[in-house]
Amino acid sequence: MTFFGNLALLLALIGYFSLATMAGKPTPGGDAGVGHAFALLFAYAAVAVGITIATALVFWKGGLGWISEKPSLRNALVVLGWTSVMVFSFFAAMNGDGGAPWIMRFFGKYVAVWALPPLLAVGFVLVNPWLQSVIPNVIWQWVLKGTVVFCAISCLAIIGEWLANIPVEAAQRAEAATNEEVQRKQQFLKEIENTDAQTSLVTILVFTNKYQDTEVRNAALAKIKSNPQWQQYLVSRLETPWAGEVFAFLADNDVPDKSLFFRSIEKGILEMAKQFEDGMRRTHTFYDGQFYSETEDVLETIAKFEGSEINYVPAVRKLRAALDTPLESYQNRANLRCIPVLDKWLKKHAH
Repeated sequence: MTFFGNLALLLALIGYFSLATMAGKPTPGGDAGVGHAFALLFAYAAVAVGITIATALVFWKGGLGWISEKPSLRNALVVLGWTSVMVFSFFAAMNGDGGAPWIMRFFGKYVAVWALPPLLAVGFVLVNPWLQSVIPNVIWQWVLKGTVVFCAISCLAIIGEWLANIPVEAAQRAEAATNEEVQRKQQFLKEIENTDAQTSLVTILVFTNKYQDTEVRNAALAKIKSNPQWQQYLVSRLETPWAGEVFAFLADNDVPDKSLFFRSIEKGILEMAKQFEDGMRRTHTFYDGQFYSETEDVLETIAKFEGSEINYVPAVRKLRAALDTPLESYQNRANLRCIPVLDKWLKKHAH
């Protein structure tokens, strides 16, 4: 046991000297910073492995029997003490910047330099019985107890800081999310305000769906309706690549004169079929929800315009057929959720 115990503590000692040489030095930037971090981790690993092996050997040989006469209590204290030392050693090794726990910053950047030697010294006493006959037991036992208690209290402080920071960090995240939402909302409102109501309404149709912020949606609707010919404007865009945006508007908003849209909706669906087919040909990696929102917008629009003499089934059938466009071998397929939705609609409405 003595030989292997000393070998393990020698490994821990080498790791300690490595930590001591890097203690207090600022973390370099770039690739050098990554190398510095790995060096700290390897040095800590040497300390941790060495102390763990030495502790296991001493415990196995009964060298810690003085801790308590009760085996269960002794085992618990050894495990808790070892855990405290490992956790403390890790944070002491990584205590090189402002991200360390408060207790480590309080002790300073050189905490690993002065906190670990007493532990290593007691380790050599425990694995070398002849040293125990030279050094009074009360000295090394109280050194060990004091070091472990010191580590345990530090760990409790770290845990306490972590628990105290949970609500603080949650509040900070909530505030950041709120600020981001406010900024995004102001950006949308500014974009709506700067939109030309005569020529560029199609660019703000995305702000009119039911999921948008109420203020943003109302501002977009007001801008759109400030154009006296806004309905005719939307009708004309149904036969263009902007058809998807128009369908998104029609799905969630009413129009005064539905008759203007009856025929153009059919043309818009055919335009969407072209876009679906183009998307099927151009997409490399599909995902399940692809084309789903567009499909919902089309079907919801049709539902709102029921009662016209136009039969939209043929157009929807072409929309569905576009999703059967043959794929190339390099394209990654997916189970498109819009397909069963369209199949169900066609089954219900086909005569």
